[in-house]
Amino acid sequence: MLRIAIADLPDEQRWSFLGARLGVNSHHLRGQLVGRSTTELKSTWRKACDQPDTRRCIVELIEVTSIDRSGEIILAEMLSQGAEFISGDVHTEHLLRKLRRELKRSRMKENKMAVAVIDEVERAGADAIHGS
Repeated sequence: MLRIAIADLPDEQRWSFLGARLGVNSHHLRGQLVGRSTTELKSTWRKACDQPDTRRCIVELIEVTSIDRSGEIILAEMLSQGAEFISGDVHTEHLLRKLRRELKRSRMKENKMAVAVIDEVERAGADAIHGS
């Protein structure tokens, strides 16, 4: 079972992970972020997001050895909501870079779509004013 330790500091909230299945080493996630552990992380993250909080959220992924697709999905959600990550190896850092690129691409696409909608609305409004 995954246990999530959240340290409430004055200017940040620091998330660390503990778990018998994962192995424990000084409050860092150690082992695999897969299956049920991602479900628990998602649930805890969403509950925390329901609380208004302006502090930085730092998530320690120090000794993660494996992240499956469900782990990637929750990390991407956390990233999109402003979480910052501390990784412990090249693979995890590479994955986080990939997730950041995907998030940036997604936001750029959303912005382009929003601009297109605004342009269309403005054209329709101008046509209505000019009686076209």
